[in-house]
Amino acid sequence: MPLAIADTYTYSIPDSIACLEVGTRVLVPLGKKTITGIVYRIHCENPDETISPDIRLRDIIEVLDEQPIVLPSQLSLWRWLADYYLCTIGEVMAAALPARLIDNDYTARTEVYISLHPRFTDVEQLQPVFDSLKRAPKQQRLLEYFLELSDAFDGAPHIVEQRQLIEHSGESTAVLRTLIEKQILVASHEVVSRIPSYDADIEPAHPLTDQQQRAVDEIRAGFAEQKVCLLHGVTSSGKTEVYIHLIREMLAQGKQVLYLVPEIALTTQLTDRLKKVFGKQLGVYHSRFSDMERVEIYKDLLNSTEPKVILSARSGVFLPFRNLGLVIVDEEHDSSFKQQDPAPRYHARSVAVVMAKAANASVLLGTATPAIESYYNAQTGKYRLVEMSERYAGLSLPRIGLVDLKRQYHRKEMFEHFADPLVERINKQLTEGKQIIIFQNRRGYAPYIGCKRCGYVPKCCNCDVSLTYHKRTNTLVCHYCGYTVSAPQSCPNCQGEWRDFGVGTEKIEDEVTGLFPEARVARMDLDTTRNKNSHQRIINAFARHEVDILIGTQMVTKGLHFNDVSLVAVLNADSMMQSPDFRSSERAFQMLEQVAGRAGRTGSQGEVIIQTFQPDNPLYAYLQKHDYKSFYTAQLGERKTFRFPPFYRLVVLTLKHRDYTRLDTAARELSERLRKVFGNRCSDVIIPPIARVQNMHLRTIRLRIEANASFAQAKAILMQHVRYVQTLPNCKGTVIQPDVDPM
Repeated sequence: MPLAIADTYTYSIPDSIACLEVGTRVLVPLGKKTITGIVYRIHCENPDETISPDIRLRDIIEVLDEQPIVLPSQLSLWRWLADYYLCTIGEVMAAALPARLIDNDYTARTEVYISLHPRFTDVEQLQPVFDSLKRAPKQQRLLEYFLELSDAFDGAPHIVEQRQLIEHSGESTAVLRTLIEKQILVASHEVVSRIPSYDADIEPAHPLTDQQQRAVDEIRAGFAEQKVCLLHGVTSSGKTEVYIHLIREMLAQGKQVLYLVPEIALTTQLTDRLKKVFGKQLGVYHSRFSDMERVEIYKDLLNSTEPKVILSARSGVFLPFRNLGLVIVDEEHDSSFKQQDPAPRYHARSVAVVMAKAANASVLLGTATPAIESYYNAQTGKYRLVEMSERYAGLSLPRIGLVDLKRQYHRKEMFEHFADPLVERINKQLTEGKQIIIFQNRRGYAPYIGCKRCGYVPKCCNCDVSLTYHKRTNTLVCHYCGYTVSAPQSCPNCQGEWRDFGVGTEKIEDEVTGLFPEARVARMDLDTTRNKNSHQRIINAFARHEVDILIGTQMVTKGLHFNDVSLVAVLNADSMMQSPDFRSSERAFQMLEQVAGRAGRTGSQGEVIIQTFQPDNPLYAYLQKHDYKSFYTAQLGERKTFRFPPFYRLVVLTLKHRDYTRLDTAARELSERLRKVFGNRCSDVIIPPIARVQNMHLRTIRLRIEANASFAQAKAILMQHVRYVQTLPNCKGTVIQPDVDPM
């Protein structure tokens, strides 16, 4: 059942149900409710002996499917996910199935089609009809438009979509209804697909360069030995073409392919490229599709073994592949592949490896900046490593320059948040007709506002965070719980004036508009891309040169290809390295190298300007040389010293409670019990920087387990103590959420 229930429930099959299969949906009673469940196992065993003889099993109410909608391979994967990520199989089910399948309220989409009444077999028979309509010119005109659109008597299909007929003729549905009542036209309802159809003319894949061909050959050899291959290719080395050629080979063998990308934004350009090569064999699946569309894509794949490639964000790992041959995880390093909330808190890269192994399929991990764990697996022989060290067509990697903000501010050579050297470079590129990307990894206008007189800062009433100021809507917004209020005109304490602190993409947009009034500016962040096709509109406008300067958050940092971007600017890179997280340097390197890779992808060498208060930070030296391997070596040494992955496995326990006292009691109790078993592998209770979210107080406990120890056994012991603490009277109501392999 799609609930946080620890196990399955047993129901009896009534005589009225003639056929039942594992993987079908059924309606079952649960308490006073009726709920949709998935048949997990059918057996003739006696109920558990602990059940009283006076209690009889409740019957299944109804079978909802003639055939299973969940394959045995999916059920096995669900069980693995629940066991590995320490959640319930019901939570996996809720994440895995489109909501409309769980709610059992999917309805097929129908369209009304208009055809000529069957009593008319040739055009001469219509002459009396036209004569009778001389005093009804609107009906006559609508009939003429119908004949024009349908070519009713030349052997073509005699059917027209009602919506098209009304739009083309300009007449009303009332006029159409009259023709139907006169038995001149007939209306019929037909089921139509919501799935986008890619009917473009098929183009051949681009020929491979020598470097790309070597990569394809090495990947094939790697698949023959290890089934998992890491493709480490610098930005703009042509990894996508390598993927396309491997996909073509799989489709030619009759296999199916899952192509995972971390961001929905990446599907925009990729879809355009892939549909030119694969046409109707391409399917797209992600969370911006409506629930109804997702059901249809799911069912289409469920009922087919035909060769197909599915382009998807992380949820694609839950799709029902019957003939999987290859999984591609593009930008495999990206943290968007990790599901944070709710459970299951899975990593799509890890799930892809498990699902592919079960299907005897291969996995290709591709990136310019591998995750430390992935590169370690490749270095130690767990994965096959293939490298592409040169850009496509011999282009040079972009030059990376640093601007010392301390020096610039001291010399008063700043305009708001733009140093003079950066302003000069942007002006030069605009003069030459080039495009610029400006990266600022914080949305909104300002992270917070404060009173100039008394220092008061508006904070969220539900969370221990300040409210972010959004100037366009004049609102203060909590980016954790969504709480929103109108921004007051003055301080509620002393009526003083406000001052904004920090900078987000919205403020940068205002500054850019002021600095470069002739430039066409667009912004791409969560606030501007909430609608279904908003990513595509912004990206297409930039690609068509309708935008000169694109400002964005991490959405603009990876996987996008623009021909005329000559300059990338990073306004404050230091902020990415200031989080108290062992991955902060890794994330900063990856993000900066990825955003740098958007520059100079065609033509002359691109340029990247990074504004920083710490120009001597070693990370920038690695970036300027595009030296991932040296960065990896340095990070690996730190990870080993401080007991972090890949040398240790991590589980972070987050404890939540509305009652501060109960939470502290539960956290101390659990930490003390775990430390008795695991020693210093278990941390003390940690108060997180943001200690209250959505009116729930938070505490965390971190558990480290050596990579060569039994992780499964450690998790089993851990959960025993978690369940025990939750039964204690003074800890009652404490929510304990385990996060395995946290990001």
